Amino acid sequence: MPPSKRSRTKTKTSAAATVTSRKYTRPGVEAAARLLSLPRSSSTDEHRWNVALTYYESMLRSKGGETLVHLDERRNAIAREWNSVDNTAYLTKDQLMDVILKWKFAKGKPRNALIPLLQSNSPQSVMEYSKRALEYASSTSSPSTKESSDVQDEGNTISLAIKELCHLKGVGPATASAILSMHNPDIFAFMDDEVIECLYEGKRGYTLKIYEEVNARCMEIAGELNSAAGPGKGGEWTPYQVGQVLWTVATMKAWKEEEGLSEVFEEREECTEDLEGEKKSKRKR
Repeated sequence: MPPSKRSRTKTKTSAAATVTSRKYTRPGVEAAARLLSLPRSSSTDEHRWNVALTYYESMLRSKGGETLVHLDERRNAIAREWNSVDNTAYLTKDQLMDVILKWKFAKGKPRNALIPLLQSNSPQSVMEYSKRALEYASSTSSPSTKESSDVQDEGNTISLAIKELCHLKGVGPATASAILSMHNPDIFAFMDDEVIECLYEGKRGYTLKIYEEVNARCMEIAGELNSAAGPGKGGEWTPYQVGQVLWTVATMKAWKEEEGLSEVFEEREECTEDLEGEKKSKRKR
């Protein structure tokens, strides 16, 4: 006899409890870990991630108000500008300081000690290093088109793109990922603290090695979600969007967005079905 709806719900809750028993340093990450623990094999599973993604902007607003929403829009505008040119995309120092850095600090944890280092970079060096990094990023193939033999080369290219930006003072893999994920979200996720803690089993860090591991997991999850979407509907999820969802769900938990979390995890629907089942059972008795 197949398990009842209530039994299946208890099993899910138990599995989630096991995953979220790990202690996290960033608020709300246990909710992102719970989402990660659920299956990603059907269109229903993929829909859960889609629902979470719809809350991204509202969570930006909760975390940083209209200022953060505006910074996110400016960041997207720069990305669109890059996509409209051929092999001449680069970041300016003003964009680095006034958009990327402010967006990263408002979305995550401010690290003001980096500001003097970043400010010491010349406009010319920011342009040159970012141009070369974006050229490396452009040479990577998307997960949907790459051959198995391309995997190692792709990893090397990702590493080279990150390292090129890290020549700039004050720029580490996390800041580099904020830039590269704008240009090629199919290959680069952004290194949010919440995403690192959710996907990396060791202590949270910001090394290239940790980024490569976290980014590879985001690629893997994006592939699973695209497969789960079904024939003709795949190919839309990117590593960057996977990171967006994990950050969004963690932020929903941290800011007590219970209604949204219930919608993501379909808890209200399950509770309603359980109550209806109990009512019918009592009537039969």
